[in-house]
Amino acid sequence: MKRDQKGLFSIMSRIDAMSNQFTKTDWKIVQYIKNNTQDFISCSAQNLASQIDISDASIIRFAQKIGFSGLNEFKYMLQTELEKESHLTNYDAYTLLLQDYTLMSEALFKLIVPENLDRLRKKLVKAHRIFIVGLNLNRNIAEIVAHKYSLLGFDVREITTIDSLKLYANLARKDDVFIIITLAGNHSLLAESIEPIVENDSYIVMISNYEKSLCSAYADLLFLIPKTNLLENHDTISREIFILMLFDIIFLHLLNEDENCYDNFQQIASFSKSNQPDTES
Repeated sequence: MKRDQKGLFSIMSRIDAMSNQFTKTDWKIVQYIKNNTQDFISCSAQNLASQIDISDASIIRFAQKIGFSGLNEFKYMLQTELEKESHLTNYDAYTLLLQDYTLMSEALFKLIVPENLDRLRKKLVKAHRIFIVGLNLNRNIAEIVAHKYSLLGFDVREITTIDSLKLYANLARKDDVFIIITLAGNHSLLAESIEPIVENDSYIVMISNYEKSLCSAYADLLFLIPKTNLLENHDTISREIFILMLFDIIFLHLLNEDENCYDNFQQIASFSKSNQPDTES
């Protein structure tokens, strides 16, 4: 699909991601959709089958293969996406950026391993202290996350300088958890500072773009953030958004799966449901 073609950005990204599963008949349908989108939406299965020179059952099977209940739902979603895009004032700039953000968000959720969320939850609820390590560009993220997670009743501290990391690394205890944000993972000074944490048998969680890197070798648990370097707008996208999104996923898991976290949040957070004014009384 050409990047300047209007419409279908999330559905077509789904189709492109499944392309290795398609038959020759499926590819006929894909090409017809790309070249005749409005006709595909308006025509019946029988008319489409005649124009594409396939059976109407093949069209229905294709819709189901890419995740829809049938052809009608598929066509409805195509129409909905086209209508959404018609409201954007600058397609070339804004829609492509929206497409990249959508792809990144979908990729992040696909990278999440539910078992790892639960492993981390169990460590966090038993931790003596939780350290959020964010150096340089990740400093603000560490501060935001440390404040948010303290609302769950945890003892959370942000570490935003290499000197502070060295200090707490040497004072680390077995029941401490260090969550370290380093997307490249190849910072040699950071790797050296992590070594005492390992020696003190603290638990290390790494958030990175790379499964194998200098720093990730020290991790007990690794969460991956999707890379942006191949995207059209890689210079525009703020990767910090997706790191914060990951922390929100972990936060939600804690609220849903741990009663103490939920109760603490309701009592401490000024914006929680239980602390909202009663407008009906």
